[in-house]
Amino acid sequence: MSENELSAVEAELYDRQIRLWGIESQERLRAANVLLIGVRGLGSEIAKNILLTGVNSLVILDDGIVTEEEQNKNFLLNRGSEGKKIAEEVLIKAQALNPLVKLSADTSAPAEKEAFFFESFTIIVATGIKTDLLFKIDRICRANKIKLIAGDVFGSFGYSVNDFQDHHYIADQPKLLGKKRGHDSKETKAEREILKVKGEIKYPELYKVIILPNKKQNADCIKKSKRRNEYLFLMLILLEFRNRQNRDPRVSNLDKDLKLLQEIKIEVLDLYQADHLKLSDQVFELVFGEVVPVCAVLGGIIAQEVIKAVSQREIPVNNVFLFDPVTYCGKEETVA
Repeated sequence: MSENELSAVEAELYDRQIRLWGIESQERLRAANVLLIGVRGLGSEIAKNILLTGVNSLVILDDGIVTEEEQNKNFLLNRGSEGKKIAEEVLIKAQALNPLVKLSADTSAPAEKEAFFFESFTIIVATGIKTDLLFKIDRICRANKIKLIAGDVFGSFGYSVNDFQDHHYIADQPKLLGKKRGHDSKETKAEREILKVKGEIKYPELYKVIILPNKKQNADCIKKSKRRNEYLFLMLILLEFRNRQNRDPRVSNLDKDLKLLQEIKIEVLDLYQADHLKLSDQVFELVFGEVVPVCAVLGGIIAQEVIKAVSQREIPVNNVFLFDPVTYCGKEETVA
């Protein structure tokens, strides 16, 4: 049996998945090595779902320390973990989800990692990092044909961005066959046939998708787009806030953070030549902390995109997913 082939134990454990997307797709997952940057509220949900799919290995990269607040929103942490390294503290519960996956923790700062560290992975999922580092990782991924997903939860708002480069996939497409007339002249019901359809999506580099004020990026293409989803602007505002403050908005700093968010909003909407009424200031009251149910929803969606990217089955998001903090609906936006 080759290294990538499933053992009898794995075939039994992943039986439902194999029935759903086939043995070849499961073997691709079995061979995948995944890096997860950040294992906070959202990251813990992503880790859980990725482990259950049966990848070969999962490395958790997070230099953070466990706080009381983190314990309240991260189900992978045990009580009494305050002050310890969060990447190490999640390992016991995470490994119990699937003992067959090689699971390890790295407590280094993501920004201090050399390029060669990222080159050994099949796919990288990044949460909680600034855009300069994200663009750096994206360049490394493109040079080494590694898939990349970035995502975050801010309060009840969440987003993800895919860069799968030149991605080929096979999707199931139902087709209804025509009704047939029998010997007794009675028509039979139309039959349903599932066709395997091949497709391809070419993803742009992330620096062409996440274009922010005061950056040396070509914004000509975005100025031609007048009908962008308002929550794409919210994503950009929050990422720019993180870039400037080196943190996410905090309830303990509510008034000052709201004021800064409003100032960044003006800069972003001016850059995109969008109406300032496009995004209400009231939505900023919904972007503090990490709402656990939103982490669960977005964590499932991002893990699903990991499965699509690795297994090459079904159509992935092209290329931005936005979770509406008001209606709790998901919307797909194609940028660049």
